[in-house]
Amino acid sequence: MNKLLIFLSQPIIITLLSLLIGSYLFTLLAERRAKREKSREKAIQLIEEVGNDFNAVFARIIGRVRLGNFNIERDSPLNEKRGLLFTKRFSVRIKSEAYLRNKDFWKKYDYLVFEIDKIITVMKSTTEVADVQEIVKEIRRHQQKLFHEWTIDEDRREPNVSSLSDELEIWHRMIWDRAVWLLSTNLKAELR
Repeated sequence: MNKLLIFLSQPIIITLLSLLIGSYLFTLLAERRAKREKSREKAIQLIEEVGNDFNAVFARIIGRVRLGNFNIERDSPLNEKRGLLFTKRFSVRIKSEAYLRNKDFWKKYDYLVFEIDKIITVMKSTTEVADVQEIVKEIRRHQQKLFHEWTIDEDRREPNVSSLSDELEIWHRMIWDRAVWLLSTNLKAELR
């Protein structure tokens, strides 16, 4: 045992052992860092993908609202994009838990998907219902519910307007603001 200690205490042996242990620890650290970076890339990719999906729907909604074209056919691109949001709910949930390590992201995503569905459903109902004021009241109820369930700093409420298009645009902006908040908050967290 004494000979082993003498052998191990030689400067060349200590240097070799230090290099071996150091390189092993450096390799472990590099692997961990690479894994963390890969997860970060996947998280940013998820945020970008969700943003693109939201944007595709938002652009179509606001286009129709500003044109006053609320007739949404079953096979319209808007319905297709809305369906895509619902289809991706499961993968967004799994990926957000894995890459963002965050359950709040998918819950907020779900909330926004259902809110988008409501606005499209209300837009569709305008072609069937003659009483515009009732639809405006329904839209305001949705706006109030959204405001109370998910308040953000960007919330701003214009004075009551009675135009169907104006109320839909306000509601649309409320949903859009929350989507921007969700994506930017999570992106900032990933970039830290």
